[in-house]
Amino acid sequence: MTTLSTRPAEAAAPVQLTDGFHLVVDAPPPAPTHTPPPGHYPGNGVRVGHRLGPIAIAAIIGVVILIAAATPRTARGVVIKLTAADPIDIAQGIAITPAPGWTLGNRGPNWVALSNADTSAQMRVAVKPAGGSDVVAVLQADINQYTSSSGLSNVKNLSTPSTKTLSGANFQQEASIDYTADVPTPQGVIPVIGTFSELLNTSNQQSVFIDFRQDSNATTQAASDGAMMINSML
Repeated sequence: MTTLSTRPAEAAAPVQLTDGFHLVVDAPPPAPTHTPPPGHYPGNGVRVGHRLGPIAIAAIIGVVILIAAATPRTARGVVIKLTAADPIDIAQGIAITPAPGWTLGNRGPNWVALSNADTSAQMRVAVKPAGGSDVVAVLQADINQYTSSSGLSNVKNLSTPSTKTLSGANFQQEASIDYTADVPTPQGVIPVIGTFSELLNTSNQQSVFIDFRQDSNATTQAASDGAMMINSML
């Protein structure tokens, strides 16, 4: 199990979490099963008046490399940004900055759903009243509420709740639990591993409930991305 380095893993009065956390409803369509072959760019039929010498060829290659390094890569005419996106406002002054390659898939009044480029990893984030000052109790209450309506089945905790003191401006405590579960999709049930996390502001009792999950196609970069996005909310 690859856990998030902030210690996300993935209660007091239960808090209603919206249906927007359903994987089947919110998840972007699956990535293509194969990559189309590159387009054909004719060039062999072009007549050149003089054969280029080694020095000229080297100079051209150097210019091409410099241009390539300075030009954003594109796919089907769309610029692919290689840096983190602008922050996305969630609710009550809390915003999340998507990791490079992650996009907003759906949102509601107090929640957002994001996924990475190939949808092998997803994150659901809800901002809400905590309903208590015990971060572990708040986390467990939110897990119970969420798993009863999110479509997750066969949920099994892989760890006991772990807690962490934070020094952020928005949140001062964090609790997290690693888990495994099954997720229904049009292609069938998919096993996932993930982390449920709770961020708590001990002053105003505001909290954020996070579900980070990934399937067997995800790389270790997904966990690093999850940690970066959680840190962006602190």
